[in-house]
Amino acid sequence: MKALKIAGLLSLLIVGGCGRIASPGDLLHAPNLANEEQALYRSVQPFLPAGYQLTTPDQSDQGSAIRLADLDGDGEEEMIVSYKKPDTDYEVNIMILTKRGGAWQKADQITGSGMNLDYLGIKSLTEPSSSELLLGYDSGSTGLPRELFIYSFSGGKAEEIFHESYDQIAVGDLIGNGLEQIAVVPPAVDAEDTHSQIRLIGEKSGKLSLLAERRTDGSVLNMQIEKAATNTDGLFAQVMSTTRSGYAILLAWKNNDLVNVLSLPQQSYDERMSRQDLKLGAPDGNPDLSLTENKWWIDYPAKNRDVDGDGILETALPTPMPSVESPSGTPQLWSDSYYRWDGNRTMTFIEDRFWQWGYDLRIPGRWLGKYRIELPTGSENAASEVRFVYPTEREDGSTVTLPLLTLRQMSSEAWNALKPVLESRQSEYVVLGSGGSIIPGNTSQVTVALLPDGNGDLTGDAARDYEALRLTIAEVHELAGISTEDEEEASSDVEKH
Repeated sequence: MKALKIAGLLSLLIVGGCGRIASPGDLLHAPNLANEEQALYRSVQPFLPAGYQLTTPDQSDQGSAIRLADLDGDGEEEMIVSYKKPDTDYEVNIMILTKRGGAWQKADQITGSGMNLDYLGIKSLTEPSSSELLLGYDSGSTGLPRELFIYSFSGGKAEEIFHESYDQIAVGDLIGNGLEQIAVVPPAVDAEDTHSQIRLIGEKSGKLSLLAERRTDGSVLNMQIEKAATNTDGLFAQVMSTTRSGYAILLAWKNNDLVNVLSLPQQSYDERMSRQDLKLGAPDGNPDLSLTENKWWIDYPAKNRDVDGDGILETALPTPMPSVESPSGTPQLWSDSYYRWDGNRTMTFIEDRFWQWGYDLRIPGRWLGKYRIELPTGSENAASEVRFVYPTEREDGSTVTLPLLTLRQMSSEAWNALKPVLESRQSEYVVLGSGGSIIPGNTSQVTVALLPDGNGDLTGDAARDYEALRLTIAEVHELAGISTEDEEEASSDVEKH
């Protein structure tokens, strides 16, 4: 049987990387210009000082070292180039080139203080016909904030028009006026103070100004501006505090104000176990997000993402998984339930995802409300096995718990012993992958999904209901998001180990 490897992975926290020297594939990102990469690279080379190399930003709306954009609104694109000296940790350079008479010429240069370029964006902030250049510098030193500088470009010169320190940044058209706004989380002033702020900066009377500010009672994580409903962008973030695990927020611009639409009454929050649509309360416009109990409470910062590929970001709600009664001390497992905002007062349930051992499995919709989780206790598999089971009754009235899918992680030696047993009785299984050990003393682990044999001696309606819940190999493939290439790679990995 071919091995199948799950491709999807969840990142629980978004962590910025370090600036790096650009590879050839990072040099340029601009529409319809793939064939001109080398020509533009050659155009840049005469302007690079000796010993300097192109470098890519950690965060970028287009992620490249050479960019083309019309900064001044004259209809002609400028070339924006980021570069630094590899052995110099305290400055990053941005060069702006303009084309005159068919040849590129250096117009201006910006030198920023920092170990690397954390953020580079080219956005229309004050005028739709032109764009501003956003540069965020990271000092690389603990305790020192990142610094955001915004420049306008006119007459061949770059002029600084805004500066602010930040811990996080997100940019997008939150207001819906055709311009983009900047959300920043300023760095903490006091390391012992867990409070923070979200500041929204945008155009006001032709200049960049503070449009709104929201205070929080914890650290802001995973901030991003994305499409939140059919015709609305929103600011997604999570606030993690010490008094409770935390809460998710979705800020939208309503009636000239920034409001948190994830105002979830306690009754709706308690109904999350049903995995049904949730009714929201009135949008919360309080400048202090901590002053209401109607929160989208979360026990850990699950990542918001577009799980159904419709271009709209879903909000994650960690939810306890339904479990078979177990002895006290058995760990509670959680799934990430994803909801899409309807733009009004409803969060529509989309799907459940279960993350375990680095693998991300979508739970079938037809299982919801019917399956349970069972963890083995007092056995060698207690720390490395998760069972999805179906409790039902036989015709004689006896209760039985039947397997739907078993996820097991074991040593390669144990797998080599189990595999021929499964194949001798023609049991179906899927090899999810192999890698490092989660159990001390074992160097190689194989993760498999085991499908059940038989129907548990059920008859009549009970047998039909159970059969309707069972998965095929193809469905495991789909639920895991696996391609043919993943199958071949996982097969090769298992054979190597």
